[in-house]
Amino acid sequence: MEIDKKELKKTSRKFRQMASRVLNAHYTEINSVIKMFIEYIEDTPIINEYIQSIFVEYPNLQEQIKQVSASYGDLVLPTGDTPEQEITYVYQILKYISENTSVQTSALGWGYTSSKKFQDMVKEFGIRVVLPFVNGIDDYLSDIATDMGYDEESKFMINISGGQAQVNISNDNSTLNATQNIQANPSEIASLIAELKNNIENELSNSQNIKNILLSQAQLIANEAADEKPKKEVLKTAINTIQDLLKTVPFAVTAVESSRKLYDLIAPLFS
Repeated sequence: MEIDKKELKKTSRKFRQMASRVLNAHYTEINSVIKMFIEYIEDTPIINEYIQSIFVEYPNLQEQIKQVSASYGDLVLPTGDTPEQEITYVYQILKYISENTSVQTSALGWGYTSSKKFQDMVKEFGIRVVLPFVNGIDDYLSDIATDMGYDEESKFMINISGGQAQVNISNDNSTLNATQNIQANPSEIASLIAELKNNIENELSNSQNIKNILLSQAQLIANEAADEKPKKEVLKTAINTIQDLLKTVPFAVTAVESSRKLYDLIAPLFS
């Protein structure tokens, strides 16, 4: 398939938005939201082809779901032994739910919580089952973006095999100059850091410790980027810390997007 970096960013943002709807869904709506999520994945080749390339059939999925659903919280669904297996297993779980409206998703999350509230069960299902799947796909898309470098316009040919994506510039494009002199704009960096901080404040109000770390790392980037000779290792460590911590927060969708834009903006300072 062919895709440029702008299209990849849009795909990644839409994927996170759809995933956020699943993670925030009311227990009475969760199955229909999962159905929309699965339909989006299957209509998005760069995601769907990756999942199919690592596909391993979930053994006795229907029976497993019946057993867990009837266990009153004593059992949970196995989700694989490797990151790739986790992605394909969770995908199949979600697809089964999307095709079988009688499945009580709350019952599948009961084993992760001591609460008897349906909403808490659905929330834990999202955090313990759906979120690792989301992070796995997110990492895959981020790796492709990294392989594309800084070029926003050129079309890239993506070949997926065995869970690995090979990224090559399309023959229809002129040769990519890898030594382009790309500079980061200080005012844009300051504006984006302010946006990131605001999103962190709004989305992590209940996670004070993580919020404080994220804000301190954002300020560190601001201070370092303003220096005449910014230390690239300081910048890389700070932005990587922000992105890694945000992956642990299921509902930080806008903060994740801001961190991605900031990464793209300051990446030229790494070299």
